[in-house]
Amino acid sequence: MSITVIAEVWRVLKHEIDETSLPDAAESLINILVDNDYEAADIKEAFRRETEVIQALRDYNSQFDEEEYEEEAEEEDEDFDDEW
Repeated sequence: MSITVIAEVWRVLKHEIDETSLPDAAESLINILVDNDYEAADIKEAFRRETEVIQALRDYNSQFDEEEYEEEAEEEDEDFDDEW
């Protein structure tokens, strides 16, 4: 499905979502999009005026960056242990 169509559906449906639930709904949307191989740049472009979605994308990216950093740190620790 086109990311443009998904963005349009979001714009229509978000008015039916309780305002306090919008961040959670946006987070779920981001997770679904990423799981279905949509690129962050494409999501950002399609949802550029949707603050909840953009914030959820930022949160997802920062979470991913932290996990990647932790994995790299663990690998470096393992390499260091191997050297001894």
